[in-house]
Amino acid sequence: MKSFRPNIWKTGLVMSTSEDVLLFGVYVLFMLFKGLSIADVSFVISVWLIVSSLGQIPAGVFADRFGFKKSMVIGSFINLLGTAIFAFSGVMLSFAIGYALMGFGRSMISGADNAMVYESLKKHNQEKSFKKIMGKIVWWKNIYAVFASILGAVLYAKYSEISPFVAQVGMAGIAFFATLSLKNISVKPQKLSPINQLRKSIKYCFGKKNFSKIFIFSGIIGSISITTFQYLQPLYKSLLIPEVYFGVFAAVAFLLRGIGGWYSDKLGKLFSVDHYLVLHASVFALLLILIQRLDIITVILAALCIMNFLRGLYAPTISNFINTKVSTEFRATALSMNSQVLFLTSALSMLLMGKIATVYDLKTVFFAISILSIVFLISYVVSLKKVESE
Repeated sequence: MKSFRPNIWKTGLVMSTSEDVLLFGVYVLFMLFKGLSIADVSFVISVWLIVSSLGQIPAGVFADRFGFKKSMVIGSFINLLGTAIFAFSGVMLSFAIGYALMGFGRSMISGADNAMVYESLKKHNQEKSFKKIMGKIVWWKNIYAVFASILGAVLYAKYSEISPFVAQVGMAGIAFFATLSLKNISVKPQKLSPINQLRKSIKYCFGKKNFSKIFIFSGIIGSISITTFQYLQPLYKSLLIPEVYFGVFAAVAFLLRGIGGWYSDKLGKLFSVDHYLVLHASVFALLLILIQRLDIITVILAALCIMNFLRGLYAPTISNFINTKVSTEFRATALSMNSQVLFLTSALSMLLMGKIATVYDLKTVFFAISILSIVFLISYVVSLKKVESE
């Protein structure tokens, strides 16, 4: 029972420190400080999302063929390199290159980390506790993010603009060394070629109507939250909120996500994955409409609190659904393909919102995101009825 625990907490450590949470409250401000426009920032973030998306499937195939640990080691090293480039960037191109490397590094980690946790539990016949344990990982990951985001904002406001970015390089280094210490989970030798493995994985994920509707729409609906939260820092700035509080707002967001993750197992017993996705999309659409009143700070903050709680429920709910339906040899690939749908939709949404931000204003951006959310919700409800009728 005890032997799988080191892999669990070390994987949780990698999942926490490899993400740039020290920068969440200030990375947009940093790029604006360096002279980039909102459209330039949207482009840089889109590059990150596109590279993250394109890297997902190759990373998943790699992890399933050569091992979850190896994929995480390589990914964390690439992430460390990208973080360093981003930290010392001064122009849009270098920001894009650094963020692209961070995105690809994260794609090498993201499918493999969930698979590592699930297979570590499965090896000791504990896979039924995956959602509960993943919820706890989300909790501790976000507790770390609470303190890190506050620290990042304080470093940025009180010391120098580059200081939180240098600190994040150190965190990425910790993630790299943590992956080196993981106990490897052996994978069965693949008899299929990489192309045939990918083809079979695609058929597995998209060939079953009940599975594929959730598999696809969970990524599409989840993209709304990623798109929304890229514009929060410009929103706070437009409300003349002091920059030192940005980290506090990010910390509260992480805390609420952690609470959502902690209770995801218990709340998941109240509704199915289908019902959760409908709830997620409909609540996001409603709250984004409320955010149109950009002059009422209390309304905005209350809406964001609910959104972040739902974000905490998202990862354990979706990853548990996929893990319980997919066999070991396709596990990392399937998880990565789901992330690809998420990041690709987010990237396209970000490019569209960047154009809207250039021509119009932030209020129009949030209105456009709410319309997207409603479109995704209607499409998902239609897909539910279509599958049920068949």
